[in-house]
Amino acid sequence: MLDIKIYTFLKVVELKNYTKAAAVLNLTQPAVTQHIKKLEDYYQCKLIEIIGKAVHLTPEGQALYHYANFQMANEAQLIDQIEHVANPIKIGATLSVADYYLPKHLGAYLNQHKESVAVTVKNTQQILEMLLNNALYCAFIEGIFDKTVFAYKEFCVTRFLPVVRKGHPLEQGQVSLADTYQYPLVLREKGSGTREIYENYLYQNNDSIQSLLKVHEISSFGMIKKILRATDAISFMYEEVARQEVERGELTFLSLKNYEINRPLYFIYPKHSLLKDKIECFYQELMGEELLPSKETNGNEATD
Repeated sequence: MLDIKIYTFLKVVELKNYTKAAAVLNLTQPAVTQHIKKLEDYYQCKLIEIIGKAVHLTPEGQALYHYANFQMANEAQLIDQIEHVANPIKIGATLSVADYYLPKHLGAYLNQHKESVAVTVKNTQQILEMLLNNALYCAFIEGIFDKTVFAYKEFCVTRFLPVVRKGHPLEQGQVSLADTYQYPLVLREKGSGTREIYENYLYQNNDSIQSLLKVHEISSFGMIKKILRATDAISFMYEEVARQEVERGELTFLSLKNYEINRPLYFIYPKHSLLKDKIECFYQELMGEELLPSKETNGNEATD
């Protein structure tokens, strides 16, 4: 059972107002204030700041908020286990993985197992937030994540490639990165793993997205590929995402000088999840192979 002060803290953050939280919790406002004060005394830091009339979390408050949400969800899972309530496995997946890498594994799993699953498809940043709040049990992602917080396994390794229409002016021979700047670029939205990889590549080449002629943001790979077929725009995506269109002769992969990006796609879950055994068993059965121990860090590695 979680401490009542934690429930009070979560309700204040949710409603962004002490008075409203007091009404919902059937407490007086001074009692709500006292609960927050006791939490701040216990953790020896400021958790909430009032700016104007608005409630704002400090960085320490944000950390407690994620922790408290996670523990609330863990408690709900524990109660479900005690009551033998069967819930679906809540899986997150980024768009590339969900549409082009996961279905063959998940389809085989569903044919062989009675347990139901619930799959949420969002960008990397959104998936990580949901994992931290325990809205998801595990996820298949393509972007950067904190390896001190999540246990992880390499789901597969794939090439990250520039893609254009067949017959594009840059199709023949090797071209430089600067050559691609003369054409519109079509990217996923901010927070997506593929966009993050591309922007990191520019950074490693002492450049930025500001050098490009024009950038279009589109969250659907289906739409991106249709735009590529009809224009001279360029996009970057995982090999499997464009494989069928390349095989049909509609799109092609550009050959860039001094360019090679091979990226692992990851299966991740919070290290301290109460469902660790269930999650690892699910992954083993999904992949149809012997489950290897999760890679762990010594705490010195901050982010990938």
